[in-house]
Amino acid sequence: MKQINKAKSIQLKSLSKQNGLSLISWIIVIGVLGFCAIFAVRLVPMYSENMYVEKALKSLSESGAKVNEMSDSEIKKKIMNFYLINNVTSKGPENIVIDRSSKSTLITIDYENRTNLFSNIDVVARFQNHLDADQPNLCCKPLADSRATKR
Repeated sequence: MKQINKAKSIQLKSLSKQNGLSLISWIIVIGVLGFCAIFAVRLVPMYSENMYVEKALKSLSESGAKVNEMSDSEIKKKIMNFYLINNVTSKGPENIVIDRSSKSTLITIDYENRTNLFSNIDVVARFQNHLDADQPNLCCKPLADSRATKR
């Protein structure tokens, strides 16, 4: 009986010492979570806008018209219309580069997006979106290396 009471008293003493996080620990946890939240709020719009740029390139190959047969102005107009409808605010026509080789057409939209994280610290994200008219299923991945080996 004494042993049972002694075990209970030891258990109660150890439970009474478990108080949780201290104030300093809570401040650190809230600070880390706040930093992660600020980081997410600044980066998510950049990546969601890049998703619209990728969809614009995919829409060129899915429209039924052959990209090789379209003029440069038609390609830029279709992409700019997609930008306008989906409110893409990154640099527009100056980032669209159309390279017509003897065999296929390569459309690239490479750009950097910069946003202020806080104070004088910026976050820079670089996006590379490529569409090869001969390989539309590989849309939006840089194809420069595979194109060089294809020749």
